[in-house]
Amino acid sequence: MTLRIVETETEHGHVVALHGWLTASEVPELERAAPAGESAVRIDLEQLAGADPAGLEALRRQQARGARLVGATRYIELLLERWARSQT
Repeated sequence: MTLRIVETETEHGHVVALHGWLTASEVPELERAAPAGESAVRIDLEQLAGADPAGLEALRRQQARGARLVGATRYIELLLERWARSQT
């Protein structure tokens, strides 16, 4: 297992924390933890070490659905920016 997903409920909504590497094999578990239509979900990226293209696409898809990506390191921010540029 390359990723640990920790779910918590706070007064501000559902939080999904990602610890480790987000790869294609973990994307279905992320989708289960942060289902489409759940408006108040925050995805905590503070402990995310990296992601493959499928993982980056899943994060962008979550963001497009209204999830807030929070706590990303500069490295993860750069990966997301680079991935977004490659898709245009």
